[in-house]
Amino acid sequence: MKRSLLIVAVLVPASLLSACSYHTEEHASSNTKKTDEHITAAREPEKTSIDWAKPSGGEYPDIKQKHVWIDVDVKEQKAYIKEGSKTIYTMIVSSGLDQTKDDATPKGTFHIEPERGEWFFSEGYQEGAEYWVSWKNHGEFLFHSVPMTKDKKVIDKEAEKLGVKASHGCIRLTIPDAKWIYENIPEHTKVVIS
Repeated sequence: MKRSLLIVAVLVPASLLSACSYHTEEHASSNTKKTDEHITAAREPEKTSIDWAKPSGGEYPDIKQKHVWIDVDVKEQKAYIKEGSKTIYTMIVSSGLDQTKDDATPKGTFHIEPERGEWFFSEGYQEGAEYWVSWKNHGEFLFHSVPMTKDKKVIDKEAEKLGVKASHGCIRLTIPDAKWIYENIPEHTKVVIS
């Protein structure tokens, strides 16, 4: 009598995979390497090819003398810099995981607040970021760069999640995109998150 081994691979949405830290791989015994590769691929977080050291949308627009606003689409994981209804620049983002109240990105209409800075570090999360700009609760919800260690080194496993839900509620950006918002988007600019 022949025995066969049935292996079932469950595909999990990328939003749930991004919430998981890298887990120790459990390999099922299998006669084929291909089956093992499919199982491994189903468990690993989705990788992106976004270079967090470069602008995510090419050359930045000149917004002097323009009345712009920021439209963040959490489904698409993009932030659109708009003049009226016209999109003039698109950035790849990572919004909140939206799994609990503590890791959700608030939805609605907000405005850029006066608080901003070149660096912060959260002891609680053991993560920091460059070029932060507050858009809700005066320093609680921010646009900022991909996460960094206390000594300002990019946390690769977090930065690789750019383009999927991954944050604690803030809007993560490439380092240049965060710097551009920090340097160019004025206080009171409208921010719509949907």
